[in-house]
Amino acid sequence: MSHVYVLTNQHKQFLSKSNEWIDGRDVARLFRSEHKDVAINQMFEANTRDVSLRIELLECALNAKGHPQIPEEALGEPPVLADAEQGDPEVTPGGPEEVPPGSHPEVNPEPAPEAEPQEPPEVAPQEAPEIQPGQPGEMRNQAAETAG
Repeated sequence: MSHVYVLTNQHKQFLSKSNEWIDGRDVARLFRSEHKDVAINQMFEANTRDVSLRIELLECALNAKGHPQIPEEALGEPPVLADAEQGDPEVTPGGPEEVPPGSHPEVNPEPAPEAEPQEPPEVAPQEAPEIQPGQPGEMRNQAAETAG
């Protein structure tokens, strides 16, 4: 076996053995298959879980340890170090607010505050006026009076 197939998406991430998308620098964790048909099946399964991904097969040679050698152009930008590791970045006044990783405010907007329930106005129930059914003759007389 001189090469294996790995899966990559449009974000330059690679599928891991645990079906997570990772940056691809830890080659020991990557999903790989020496058989193209197995890799294609895995590609369809991964795409079924997230149809917005554009997944591609990438054929990679193996290094001395039997891990795939990922070409540099296939790897994305190196992961950003935490603030403690790289020092405090400059903050641009008036710049956009930082959004915590994993939250998508446009997808999960904060719920609007609930309005306090208002007391319904007190309304005294009115009694319906008592209407006596009219006699059939009375109706004719009323109709004649209004017509005349």
